[in-house]
Amino acid sequence: MDASELERLDARLRDEVNVPAGDDARIRASLETAALYVERAIGGYSVPGAVRDDCIISCAADLYNGRDARLGVMDAGDPTLTQPFRVSSDPLRGVWAKLNAAGVPTGGLVVA
Repeated sequence: MDASELERLDARLRDEVNVPAGDDARIRASLETAALYVERAIGGYSVPGAVRDDCIISCAADLYNGRDARLGVMDAGDPTLTQPFRVSSDPLRGVWAKLNAAGVPTGGLVVA
């Protein structure tokens, strides 16, 4: 990911995760890692740039928020909330359906 693309996606990710300033290293690491995951998920298929960017932002947001969701449970930090939020441990969970809709066959079954 080049510097101009990183800068462009930085603003979108900050808007997505509601972090207007600061935490630069974590934002950058989330974007760089998400870009690698998404490129691997796309494989040899061709997708429009807007779809690719949307997938990177979705994945990066999940990676960024993952620190606050250890073992898949996120504490919102609000004492009035009694139920924990369940968060998928798959950073591409929000990406699979988007890629499938864009013509990348992602499948629906994972066999370990």
